Amino acid sequence: MTLVAAVAAQGGTAVTKIRIPAGTATIGSDTKTMKEQFKDGNVRLEWFADEAPQRKAEVDAFLIDATEVTNRQYKKLFPEHEFPANLTDHPVVNVTWKMADEYCRKIGGRLPSEAEFERAARGDDGRVYPWGDDFDPRKAIYVESGGGGSQLKIGSFEQESSGSNLLGGTSPVGSIEEGKSPFGVYDMAGNVWEWQAGWYDEAKKLRLLKGGSWLTSKESLRSSTRLSDAGASKFNDYGFRCAYTGE
Repeated sequence: MTLVAAVAAQGGTAVTKIRIPAGTATIGSDTKTMKEQFKDGNVRLEWFADEAPQRKAEVDAFLIDATEVTNRQYKKLFPEHEFPANLTDHPVVNVTWKMADEYCRKIGGRLPSEAEFERAARGDDGRVYPWGDDFDPRKAIYVESGGGGSQLKIGSFEQESSGSNLLGGTSPVGSIEEGKSPFGVYDMAGNVWEWQAGWYDEAKKLRLLKGGSWLTSKESLRSSTRLSDAGASKFNDYGFRCAYTGE
């Protein structure tokens, strides 16, 4: 039974948490590595300049949701939340940072820090993507999975994208088994951008999002990618998951 099926069998509101052991988180990327990663693409290094320098940070053990918070789960706490009936087990979107933070606090959690996100996504070896160092289009929901024309977010840069002729959008959480992180966390690359606890730039009141989405390029699916936006922003590719202090 898949994770999606297991959760659905429990009424769809059960929260599966993954324990992330204490350890060293690899945060960001270095310029030399990014130059190599982008040499065959149509992206510019300066769009990802905020990832450098790469650094290490010690992270205490914590728990994190195995999947992004779904429409069904969000509606249980906020009954006024409306969504298409066929998207019950898709990640909730169009939520602000404050809405995400409030949800997590109501269930006894919080939003993860950037270091915790990268620890959960990259494991002990500091891999580029949750599944390894090499990109695999079968392991994430991103723009080439069938995203329609829209604003394509590539690092800190946005450009018009013709996308494809297929209807793009989110997928049910936890539906790509092969895309899990080393610790078994789903959708840490693609599906929806995830709000993080800390600031991207507090002086400018910009919050941080991680993970890429169904509207992003493969370069933005790297765990080191950072996206900034005002905390009051709502988009159809912004969602979240919760973390929990302690073991």
